[in-house]
Amino acid sequence: MERDTAKKFWRTYFKIANNGYADANMPNPAIDFTARAYAGDFDEISDSEYERKSCDMDDLCSFWEGRKMEAAGAVLLKAIEKTDIPDSAIDGISRILADASVRTGYCPQEQELDEGAFQPGLGFPPAYGMKNPISSPHEIYDYLNKNIYGQDAAKRAVSMLMFHHLNGNKRNIVMAGKSGCGKTEIWRALSKRYGFIRIINGPQLSCDGWKGSFHLKDIFWDEPKETAEHLVIVVDEADKMLEPAIASGGTDVARRVQNELLKLMDGDTLTFVSDNNNDKSRKITVDCSGVSVVLCGSFETMLQTKTDSSSSIGFLQSEKRESRIGECNEKDLIKYGNVRREIAGRINQIVTLDALTAADFEAILDSGISPILKLEKAHKVSLSVDAATKKRLATEAAESGLGCRFLRSTLQSILDAQMFNKPEAKAFSLSYE
Repeated sequence: MERDTAKKFWRTYFKIANNGYADANMPNPAIDFTARAYAGDFDEISDSEYERKSCDMDDLCSFWEGRKMEAAGAVLLKAIEKTDIPDSAIDGISRILADASVRTGYCPQEQELDEGAFQPGLGFPPAYGMKNPISSPHEIYDYLNKNIYGQDAAKRAVSMLMFHHLNGNKRNIVMAGKSGCGKTEIWRALSKRYGFIRIINGPQLSCDGWKGSFHLKDIFWDEPKETAEHLVIVVDEADKMLEPAIASGGTDVARRVQNELLKLMDGDTLTFVSDNNNDKSRKITVDCSGVSVVLCGSFETMLQTKTDSSSSIGFLQSEKRESRIGECNEKDLIKYGNVRREIAGRINQIVTLDALTAADFEAILDSGISPILKLEKAHKVSLSVDAATKKRLATEAAESGLGCRFLRSTLQSILDAQMFNKPEAKAFSLSYE
């Protein structure tokens, strides 16, 4: 395995386990790699480069031992078991862990069980899956405010969904907005606190009985029953998943996917049977009455139509509106979003988010969630960025449609160019010049 690949793997899985998410199910990396290969993501690289990536992927996949999903802790243990670690290195690792153990209190403090607290079989724990409990909508909103710029209405809607969900009342919502506006980032931020949020790639989802890289059952298959029945499932790029996809036999696979999604959103009890020919007798049953569903997507046609309509009745195009609730309704989802009427009727709320402007990105660069600060923390260096570079970065980020991902990747490229010649330096001035 290449060193960079190995380093990324060890860092990721140690961090997951150390943050208390060893039980979190992780997809076999071969799933994404194969999908990217079919999509042509590797067409531009050389055969030797592709072969290297493929070999790295074969090594990583061995930790899953043929399973589509596996707990992060189990993957980490299997990797340790398969890795040739000399005794001298084990001694060094043991010293690091011993030093950390001295600073750690392992015994939990005894606490009285509050009235109404979670008991198995009686409801959903108010702080289930969280290292630091957050109980009120305002506390959840405040947490998001520290991690997500703008989109106030969206953060409020998500805070209420989480509040209701934590109290045993499932919710289904749609979050519609251009790429880079922060839809998925909101859920990524929350997933660091809540261990029951699962973000899945909508276009990879295929209906049961059809070939595909991912099925609805894969979300639940290896989850502990208590976790499976209280998930928040965030479907990213949901609008692309909903687009008609006619198979060779004339079947609309997307409609079949919506059929399965309908049962999930309705809170039905679902039974999934193994598709492993050697284990056809295995099946799981999941009560989805406590499972919430979030559909995230750009829904471009719907939003453009509503924007044009708003402009025609007097709204100013330049009016600053980051996110709104109630601007789109279930009829819009049906007419412009390829959403079946039955599913639209089960959506509790639709939140629309606007793309961030150049001024927004410039403000982000100077904020507490700036990618500059994140790069400083990641590389343990001090960074300065001149005003002209910030303005140009902000303008190009707005034009690219990639959001903060553009800011970070561009800053990283500028930093890499300087680090190449001075890797030992502890301070860098980043500039386009």
